[in-house]
Amino acid sequence: MFDELQDGGLEPTIRDVEPPSARARLRDAVREAPDHHELLDTRLVGRLAGFLFCCAGAIATVLLALDPPTGVIGGMGWIPAAVTVALAFVFGGGMVVNTRPLPPVLLFGVALSGPVMLGLLQWLSGRESAYTQLLILSIVWCGVVLPARKLAICVAADTLVVFLPVATGDFTREMLPERLATLGIMWALAFVCLVHATRMRNVRRSLRAEAASADELARIDALTGLGNRRALDDELVSRVAAATRSGRPLCALVGDVDGFKGVNDRFGHGEGDRLLTEIAFTMRDVVRAPDSCFRWGGDEFVVLLSDTPLATAEEIATRITSTIAARCATPDATALGVTFGTAEHIAGQPPSRLLTIADAALLAAKSAARTA
Repeated sequence: MFDELQDGGLEPTIRDVEPPSARARLRDAVREAPDHHELLDTRLVGRLAGFLFCCAGAIATVLLALDPPTGVIGGMGWIPAAVTVALAFVFGGGMVVNTRPLPPVLLFGVALSGPVMLGLLQWLSGRESAYTQLLILSIVWCGVVLPARKLAICVAADTLVVFLPVATGDFTREMLPERLATLGIMWALAFVCLVHATRMRNVRRSLRAEAASADELARIDALTGLGNRRALDDELVSRVAAATRSGRPLCALVGDVDGFKGVNDRFGHGEGDRLLTEIAFTMRDVVRAPDSCFRWGGDEFVVLLSDTPLATAEEIATRITSTIAARCATPDATALGVTFGTAEHIAGQPPSRLLTIADAALLAAKSAARTA
């Protein structure tokens, strides 16, 4: 990201993006994205599933009175039917009050449990019944929540339930139009919900990417491409924590351009900006770790050096100074000077203390240079 900004690869404009083709959208809908479930609020969809289970249980309770489950095993059918309806309420109530995210395996299990329970009630009735209509509640939820391949498995299970009377010998020709209509409605709802949910996930994915990009840009100094004060504060805390855990040294260089105000006064701020950009490029080239270099503000720069003892950090500061003097010059060919203060993190000290010590070393170096 730093390099792209430095090279002009990032433009502060919004470009029109060509929408994906119908084939691309269909391919995206069928393929399960790695972040499919990450883009779901699994707590919310779990509660929705619980609510639908409770609704299905309530409707099934009414249907049991109108269409008793005595067609296959007689009065004994009331026992598995009552257990099935009770489980629907138990599962539903449990998912409604659950506050934990549901894993993908459990979501798939919830999706398959619907047709299994309704298939059992359908079989117990032993004749044409309205239990299959409740599959519509399940298919809408599955279309929103599941990826395409798992949705296809659930649709296949629902299809088997719809035509279960064929296997039990209770299917009649008069049932065919109603069952085909039910099946067509379920398939259409599954497809529409899948496409809509896929588009919503794509929108959410794009918003996440844009937010991440905006956050990254907010951490970059627009002029030099180095990390800005915000990035420095975050990185400093992170590196001090890492140094504390590992016990390895961490040093900071705080640099200031010599006589920079005079450069701006003599040659203008445009020339000053050019020199700051060249200094930033040179620092990154010497340190060879772009995420270690920061513009602290104005003409002040910071370099964080992990796993680097103080003596080595001082050598790096000297190398940066000499390289800048060799590469960077004002329009009148005056070599540019940069003075650095160096400090090493002291265990137990807060992160800001490291920069305070390095800044004090810089002031001391500046004062010594003026005295000399």
